[in-house]
Amino acid sequence: MNIEIKREAQRRGITRLCHFTPSRNLVHIASGTSGILATRKLQEDERTVFTATDLSRLDRHEGHIFCSIEYPNAWYFDKARLADVLFRDWVVLLIHPKYLWLDGTKFCPRNAAAAFGREIKEGAEAFMALFADSVQGASGYTFHRTSSHLLCCPTDEQAEVLIPDRVPLNDILGIVASSEEQVKNELSRFRHLGIPEDRFKFIIAPTMFKKRALSTCIRSGRRPTEKLWSPGGSNDT
Repeated sequence: MNIEIKREAQRRGITRLCHFTPSRNLVHIASGTSGILATRKLQEDERTVFTATDLSRLDRHEGHIFCSIEYPNAWYFDKARLADVLFRDWVVLLIHPKYLWLDGTKFCPRNAAAAFGREIKEGAEAFMALFADSVQGASGYTFHRTSSHLLCCPTDEQAEVLIPDRVPLNDILGIVASSEEQVKNELSRFRHLGIPEDRFKFIIAPTMFKKRALSTCIRSGRRPTEKLWSPGGSNDT
């Protein structure tokens, strides 16, 4: 465990990691006992359930699960959703932040696919680099961190965290959906497969699914509205 990373993460108020996935993957995760698995851990029959995006983008890091800090990488998220013409429903899985300071976790200050993953590194220095005053991102663009930027969020919104192997079910803190209707659809799938409806906490946060709106919130220091879903109605979190 890296104490330096843990202290810095807590100082910044980081409460979670995010991993986005199509709804069909959520049903597969929820109906099993393994949790979220890295590509290398998936059996061949499990691979057929997951999208080509999940399987191909890991490149040289098939043993890791790609996540972002506090909010999803909405820019890549949008690209992945548009690429999947058959499955339009996606969710964001919220993961315990402890993986930031556990051994084996790696960091990239920009999209990890850049330069074939050569900027992916491990350790406290690599973690601190996520919050540098300036970070060179996609297409040679340099992102500059301002005083209004949310303290918990990396300078480049496409910065990524690579968790090794797997995330157990009990480390999934909640599931984010874009609307109440989507939550009801997810729970309907759960009931159909005999999955307990209370397996996960569901949160409604439409801004997480809108790249420009989410970016504006992060850079202006405003947290997007999130509502905890309950059968009697959602509540602000």
